[in-house]
Amino acid sequence: MKREVVLAVGCTEPVAIALASCYATKHLTSELKRIHLKVSGSVYKNAKAVGIPGTEQTGIEMAIALGASMVEPVFDLKILSKVTEIEQKRAQLLMEKVDIKVEIFYDQPSLWIEVEAETSSESGRAIIKDRHDNLVYLEMNGKTEIDLLQESLSSLPPLDHLLDVTLKNLMNTIREMSLAELSFLLEGIDYNMKMADFGMQMDRGLKFGKSWQRVMKKGYGSNDVGSLINMYTTAACDARMSGVQLPVMTSSGSGNNGLIAVIPIATLADKMGVKDEEKARALAISHVTNSKVKHHIGRLSPVCGCGVSAGAGAAAGMAYLMGASTEEVEYAVINVISSLAGMICDGGKVGCALKLSASASMAWQSALLAVEGVRIPAGNGIVGDDVESTLRNLESVSIEGMRQVDRAIIGVM
Repeated sequence: MKREVVLAVGCTEPVAIALASCYATKHLTSELKRIHLKVSGSVYKNAKAVGIPGTEQTGIEMAIALGASMVEPVFDLKILSKVTEIEQKRAQLLMEKVDIKVEIFYDQPSLWIEVEAETSSESGRAIIKDRHDNLVYLEMNGKTEIDLLQESLSSLPPLDHLLDVTLKNLMNTIREMSLAELSFLLEGIDYNMKMADFGMQMDRGLKFGKSWQRVMKKGYGSNDVGSLINMYTTAACDARMSGVQLPVMTSSGSGNNGLIAVIPIATLADKMGVKDEEKARALAISHVTNSKVKHHIGRLSPVCGCGVSAGAGAAAGMAYLMGASTEEVEYAVINVISSLAGMICDGGKVGCALKLSASASMAWQSALLAVEGVRIPAGNGIVGDDVESTLRNLESVSIEGMRQVDRAIIGVM
């Protein structure tokens, strides 16, 4: 969880592009002439239309230019947390003067970002792979400084063996963990709810927060838990996708996944008045379930991870808070997967707010019904005999069945 639940400022795909660009250019001392970005389709799709923190702009080129313009960068997913006016101007000038080329690599791993930068006499090359902050290759002026291309996730042990453990066993482990081990997860509530509060008052983006408030004043909504979960999650996503320069706690490499994994849990826990220990356990179940489902659909996928994996995680965490048995928590996960498995990911953008709204709403309904013993039965579509077989079926649909979806979506873009 400490690897998968980390802070980020801005949508993680343009942030990772900025990070790779910064690595490739950090030691170049003369004027840049050319920057060439080679990026996987999934990263391109998610970075193309989303707001860039610290600017009023969107676009991959701005992310590249900002990465190359940072004066005192932090080399993590908070690299765009303090973009200055000078750095914005430098980035704008760089886009006007430097030859920036973007090339999509459809056959690379789903998370691949490669930046080559050149001056008249110098060069730099950086590759980020598998995780948004995982630098696996760095070359300066023809000299290789880092080469971990053949190693999965650099020197860190792979997570696959953990994610192959059954959800039941993962939850049993979490039930036995202490508050001291899990308390770091509670920080995510503070960060993600601050983003929600900002979105509720925001005058940029699609203004979902203020729109929700007007709808409620007209009598079409209420302050029940489901409505609040929907409203806060939607407002937070609107703010984040608009480029608001606030950090959020991510989940499995995605800030929007983090919003879904945390905000419904935080809202329900607040209404129930539960203690920190149970709140932290519910967050742990939410994050770990999200990671497990993502293990089956891919870290970046043609399927909307916010809808399917994070929605399943939120449902699991909320069901746990309401006293569900392990079996009923699994029911909640199955209910979400059965309902949202077909939701496509067509890139990061302010419109993601409505997808998060659908995910949060379905997570809440699925949790409520699971606690009442409701479970979509085996044989309904892709639902298997249990949660593990359902996840394997989801994997077949998401990876094999939707192999060409990203290419088609990018073609439309």
